[in-house]
Amino acid sequence: MLNCSNVKLTADAMSLGPVSEKQLQSLVATLWGQVCGECQRDPHRACLSTFCPWSRSKRLSRYFEYYRYITASYLAADLSGQAVALRTHEDFFEVIQAIKRSPDTPRSRLEEEYFAGRNDGRTKIPPSEDQTNAFNLAVRAMIMVNCSLQHHSSGFLELGSYPASWRSSLSFSQFIESAFPKHEPLLAEDDAALRWEMKTAIKAIRLRKKAGLRFHPTDDLSSHLKLDRRNGIVEIYHHTAVSKQHLTSSRDLKSETPLSQVIAVGNLPRQLILEILDSFQMILFPQDKESQMLLQQLVKTYTLDRDCLRFESAFHRSDGETEVQYHYLATRLADLYEEVQHPTPRTFLQKWLQRRSGERHVMQATLIGVLIAILLGIAGLAVSIFQAWVGYQQWKHPVST
Repeated sequence: MLNCSNVKLTADAMSLGPVSEKQLQSLVATLWGQVCGECQRDPHRACLSTFCPWSRSKRLSRYFEYYRYITASYLAADLSGQAVALRTHEDFFEVIQAIKRSPDTPRSRLEEEYFAGRNDGRTKIPPSEDQTNAFNLAVRAMIMVNCSLQHHSSGFLELGSYPASWRSSLSFSQFIESAFPKHEPLLAEDDAALRWEMKTAIKAIRLRKKAGLRFHPTDDLSSHLKLDRRNGIVEIYHHTAVSKQHLTSSRDLKSETPLSQVIAVGNLPRQLILEILDSFQMILFPQDKESQMLLQQLVKTYTLDRDCLRFESAFHRSDGETEVQYHYLATRLADLYEEVQHPTPRTFLQKWLQRRSGERHVMQATLIGVLIAILLGIAGLAVSIFQAWVGYQQWKHPVST
């Protein structure tokens, strides 16, 4: 969850500074397509065009907060006359455009070509570390995924300890494929009964009641539905307005469209975004009263994107996308289902019982039964003692007639 506290700047550092409404409009155009002429002339007008990405700018207010936070966190050393990778927000948009134009170019060459092309002969090329930070930040703005140049072990990645690795030898398309691997579908298409059972079992309300899980929001798309069994926490990516923007911008693409073309138009694969959005709206928080009450509570507690309370699906979906098969999120949904069926012991009593019996639930029920029997026995003994005392008092102090 982002912390929108002010970032303190030192005298020898440069940041991008505040972002204007016009710059936010340029950001939207860079990410999701051309803004209509009317909106370009007046960004504050109410746009009626469903094809203009700026028409949904009010819903993107939570994402704009995120953008302000990540750009405020960018600090470039300005020592000894060295050039700065990102001088303005416009520089930042150009980096995003460079990635979208050449998604199949290895990162090292992409950085080299971009900064060499920007050099007019009078300014120096920014330090390699600053170039790396600029491209990492661009990825965060584009797809809301924390990334770094270094490679980390899969174990650390699964624990969420390190960001995803976009190595210098990988293109952006390859980075997407490595950060979001596809798996076999969770269930067969014709197994409707089991699919319904699983969806019902892993609703957020049941995860909380039966498995004792809590929900923490995340601004990192790659952490969506990540389960921390030890602490009983499920991370949820809540920026539904951004997901809908990705889908709307790529709505006319066919399912077999190459990933490089998808990135140029919609930034991320449609199947991935459909799974992210459906898992939030159809599985975790469906339209029943109890689920929606829990979602409203989370929105209020954690200041989630309020668009997640708005259920809509027709406009940003193409034909044949009404029923989503889970490929990208298959293992995480399976982990949640397994947690509901066999909750991880977290309390002292649950851990003690598990260490002494494989059938933890049977032993727990037996122990509770024994405790109840003891309590009933004690209560019966107390009643017998009271009755004996009453009889003794009547014998010792007979009532005269």
